[in-house]
Amino acid sequence: LQLANTSTPSVQRVVPGEQCDRLCIPGGTPLTCHFRWKLENFATMGAQLALRIVEQFTISSHSSCRRCRLGNRKHCFYPQCITANGMERGVFTINRRIPGPAIHVCKHDIIVVDVENQLEGLGSTIHWHGFHQKDNPWMDGVPMVTQCPIAQDTTFRYQFTAVEAGTQFYHSHTGFQKANGHYGMVVVRDPSDLNRGHYDYDLSQHRIIIADWTLDMVEKWVPGIQTDSMRVDSILINGRGRYFNQTTGTRTVAPLTVYQVEYGKRYRFRLISSGSQYCPFQLQIQNHSMLVISTDGGTVQPQHTVDTLVSISGERYDFVLTANQPPGNYWVRVRGIGFCDPMRVEDFAVLSYRTKELTTPDTGLTVAQSLAFPKEPLPLYDDPYPEGIVFNHQTAPCYTPNDTYICAADLESYEVFRDNELIDVVPDHTFFLGFNVIRANNSLLFSEHGFSHFATVRDEFSTIGATNMISFVPPSFPLLIQPEMIVNESAQFCNVSHKPAHCTDDHLCFCTHRMKVKHNDVIEIVLYDTAEVRQKFYHPFHLHGHRFIVTDSGRFPSDILTDQITYLRNLRTVRRPNAHCPPYKDTMSIPNRGYVRVRFRADNPGFWLVHCHFEWHLANGMGLVLQIGEPDEMLKPPANFPRCSNYQPPLEMASLQGNGTGESETEGYYCLLSNLTTYTFGLWAEKSTSYAPEPHRLLEDT
Repeated sequence: LQLANTSTPSVQRVVPGEQCDRLCIPGGTPLTCHFRWKLENFATMGAQLALRIVEQFTISSHSSCRRCRLGNRKHCFYPQCITANGMERGVFTINRRIPGPAIHVCKHDIIVVDVENQLEGLGSTIHWHGFHQKDNPWMDGVPMVTQCPIAQDTTFRYQFTAVEAGTQFYHSHTGFQKANGHYGMVVVRDPSDLNRGHYDYDLSQHRIIIADWTLDMVEKWVPGIQTDSMRVDSILINGRGRYFNQTTGTRTVAPLTVYQVEYGKRYRFRLISSGSQYCPFQLQIQNHSMLVISTDGGTVQPQHTVDTLVSISGERYDFVLTANQPPGNYWVRVRGIGFCDPMRVEDFAVLSYRTKELTTPDTGLTVAQSLAFPKEPLPLYDDPYPEGIVFNHQTAPCYTPNDTYICAADLESYEVFRDNELIDVVPDHTFFLGFNVIRANNSLLFSEHGFSHFATVRDEFSTIGATNMISFVPPSFPLLIQPEMIVNESAQFCNVSHKPAHCTDDHLCFCTHRMKVKHNDVIEIVLYDTAEVRQKFYHPFHLHGHRFIVTDSGRFPSDILTDQITYLRNLRTVRRPNAHCPPYKDTMSIPNRGYVRVRFRADNPGFWLVHCHFEWHLANGMGLVLQIGEPDEMLKPPANFPRCSNYQPPLEMASLQGNGTGESETEGYYCLLSNLTTYTFGLWAEKSTSYAPEPHRLLEDT
């Protein structure tokens, strides 16, 4: 394989990934950054009870959380101690961290990550959110679309060039592993950053990774139980927070995240919204404003200073904070809003000014560790900060002058459109995609004719995710790497104009939803919420392999309940001001009872997922595959790339599968993989199911 850009300087050496967090300079030599990750079942606040029993024996001080939960604050910072919200629960971890290890590289570095899966009985994949994988589409990390899930006890090597500069992130794209801890940050620094003059420091520790958190493994609520409903119990900021029991009025005393600044300096903060449930996150920093300079990795002009920043699952925003307040400690406040308003959930971090008076207290803790247990009481939920200027609120209309609300599409990109036809021409295809959560009755869910995925919200209220009344069923083999198995498109795929015979327009259909376009077509997609009631529910839409611009966004009039497509067809297709250059994005919120119109050029041949970024919506069918070009236009994976599919030999061949001695008459063997789809599949391997090119081949295999 070739480097993503052969005009870049040649890579000189392979280094441990952590060494790639360095100053990025124009003309610098790219590095190959090698990371080793292990996926595991683990626990938060773990190991302290067993250690307490055997405390009379010599025990390593690095034994997980030890007595953190019992009040020993020093133990909360031991390596491999994951405090989360201060409550014990099972989790999925990467190198026993939540979030997983951060990746910091320079543009054009090569990222190599060996993922060893030690999850008990589960397959896994890692999606590189924000990377288009134009030269390595099989590295996108979507099970049964771009690769086979990584089987337990095997290792898979992800390897690609960091072409897309900015704040990106990674997360598992299998089941609910992301919601249980499999997510982390990727920062690709551009030595020619156009906003470099607007901040003094871009520090690795100034990251804000926001995630919702539950007291139980998320699988409890999918399909779910009748006596309890889906909920968000806490919000984590960089994996830390405190659980507030609203019944007892008590709160755990777990460490909070601390950001340290110096008066008079300007700091670049990088925010990732890694939510998995249904909360948009509202960020406020006490007495401080935020100058927005980037969205979804794309640099924007520093024109908007805001007091409140709202983000949805999958979005990234960079902003500059100026430390211009009297030295002291200030709250970083994140609240779940929208559908999560009734849950009254919020959490905090600490913004602390460095002063000469700050010294290491006589507790065995560093200054930062001591600040993680603030002496001041947390603000009350009913004592909110003033909203001021609000950025990216889900109900804010785009391209509508407003002094209070600013839409993400109102940001002004530095990029002058190289592709003027993206805006000026009639698109080659316009797709209308209606996202909805369909209430399912028992006759559908428990039919003897099949088993459908669903989620029980509460009592007997069960739902299924759908796009245009089609609930996505993953294929039984990875489409990108095994296209020769697509032998009957009409039988293997469906869309709004071609459904299986048993499907009707007014009934939910279960099939592999695919839209197909030609390479380099200009595509317009109008995504809209088909819910018949107004509620604070917003679907975050994510497009793999591409980025898009938003040309319109809004909400339906109250009298438009059914014929939304006619209403959308009658609207102007492009409502942005003529002189405006909106930013490129890869994730955008669909307002409740509203719509978003986006455009992009289909310049990346392959099979790419389009889906709602809520975990349980995708798991229950709210997604589809976009096929760009024909298989012969797509790049071919390496010859030894893992393959998988169903294993169903003819029944009459059953007697020929063995010779009665327990030995197979065929060479090789099948390894059954666990995958959270409706299919069971096998991976054929001659000797090993791991995929990892030898180290000396790192460069030529990139």
